[in-house]
Amino acid sequence: RTCVCVCVCGSACVYVCVCVGHLFLCLELPGPSVQAADIRRCVYIQCDSCCSVISIACAYRDHVICLTNDDAASSKMTFVKKNISFVSCSLSKILFGLLVCSALVLAIRHFLHQPTATATTAEAADNSHGRRSLKEDVEGEPPFVEVARAEPRIGFSTLDKLLAEQRKLRNHSPGFPIKQKSAEPLIKEENPPIVGGLSGGIHLRGSAGLSNIKASLKDPSFVKKIRDLEDKRQDLYVSILKKRGQIVKDADGSETIVSYAQVPVRFPNNLKRSISDWSDREKFWLNITHFPWPLDPSCQRYSVNFGHDLPVVGLASYPSSGNTWVRYLIEGITGYYTGSMYNDLSLRKTGFYGEGIPADSGMVLTVKTHGFTTEAGSHVPREEQHKYNHQEEVNNTAIILIRNPFDAILGHRHLDQGGHIGLARPEQFQGEGWDEFVRIKASTWVNFYSDWLDSTKPNQTLVIHYENIKINMRHSLRRILDFLNLEEDEGRLRCAVSHPTGLFKRDHKKTTFDNPFTPAQTEIIRISINKLNNKLKEHRKETLPTHLYKHFDSIQTR
Repeated sequence: RTCVCVCVCGSACVYVCVCVGHLFLCLELPGPSVQAADIRRCVYIQCDSCCSVISIACAYRDHVICLTNDDAASSKMTFVKKNISFVSCSLSKILFGLLVCSALVLAIRHFLHQPTATATTAEAADNSHGRRSLKEDVEGEPPFVEVARAEPRIGFSTLDKLLAEQRKLRNHSPGFPIKQKSAEPLIKEENPPIVGGLSGGIHLRGSAGLSNIKASLKDPSFVKKIRDLEDKRQDLYVSILKKRGQIVKDADGSETIVSYAQVPVRFPNNLKRSISDWSDREKFWLNITHFPWPLDPSCQRYSVNFGHDLPVVGLASYPSSGNTWVRYLIEGITGYYTGSMYNDLSLRKTGFYGEGIPADSGMVLTVKTHGFTTEAGSHVPREEQHKYNHQEEVNNTAIILIRNPFDAILGHRHLDQGGHIGLARPEQFQGEGWDEFVRIKASTWVNFYSDWLDSTKPNQTLVIHYENIKINMRHSLRRILDFLNLEEDEGRLRCAVSHPTGLFKRDHKKTTFDNPFTPAQTEIIRISINKLNNKLKEHRKETLPTHLYKHFDSIQTR
């Protein structure tokens, strides 16, 4: 019987809320950015069913002032972990205070709708600049585009409500309990399938919801409505990018989306399909220019763009072998986005926009694949695993990236448990579970690389080693450019070497162990190393730099 309204002035928005009886009204306004120390401003309003008791709390930084006509207010406000001062006043004074606040809100709203400065069109980046066609040298680079750095909060609450209403009409009960005659409880899926676009999508729970959505997807009118809603979401986000100054006009009237490593954009996640099926609105996302080194005056002019008619070449590696890191380097030295057989949201969010388009589009240079080592391929018999290596999809041609299996297996464990940059807990490197993980992954590591070497011609693959890249990056990158038949750009090479670390890097200083491998596990991995080394010699490829391998010569007792 109590309605509570909270107004928060955060880093980029203002919520203006009103509490009247049982009604709860809220208005969201875009706001100016504030300092980190100021982001805890709020107004708390509490009233009973007839508003005879009202409590208002205004919080700024570390202090809260509460206006109330309720003597027991102090006991009701203890959840606010700040210094609280209570001022007793009459109901009429509080209502007068609300009127004053409303006037201030109108003034703030008028102020926030004043036009803000954005990047000038003269600084617009030419979408064709910064790209380097095969054996073609493009003169000059696009100018660095300076844009507004404010990052307003993006809210899709209204569209989400419309989507939920449409879902309820089409599906009798996705996400809601179904009355059943039997007393058996409903089984909820831990990872429900998702249908959606820019963020999140629709979560469908239960077999009934899944079957209904499959049936609905065959209905052209339903599909059109879903696409219309997604178009609205994208239009909303594009309008926000324009206000932020991250969409600029070129001299010819075309528009370019500008992205920085520090200020990336949210690339749609529903474009991993044939380009011919894209609408004109969706094709607009191909005009995105990413600046990987915007804070370095000597490197900020180099950008990354989508190409055209590029050959499909794989970038094959066992998981946690530095694939994302090498993609970052390739994009830096070539000016082309790299692609993937997957669609990793965490990578798209950091500027790997090639992750979100088809691998065979001819617009990306090199395509990430882990083959049978992940997803469905990891659960099939050994004789079937080669079918999941994506070799046909990348024309049986690839840069094969190999890393010390001791480090790769450790990284894979961290990846499974902590994501791209997280860490697994120490206890997950102990016991039978860890022992089985090592045995399976050591075998998978050697089998994956052996499959690629045995099923391709020597001139179709380039073997590079993670450890050698770290020791002599320039030489390794020049070998990659030569294999891709691309001319070297000395400026890009210099910048890549000067900025060798991308955003995806784990902080291994937080780990509490140096060597989690038992002597038996170490021997298992050594056997896999020797097998692959012999295979590399057989195919006349660069052998493993075992002298650089950590733990390879270690003898440890536990």
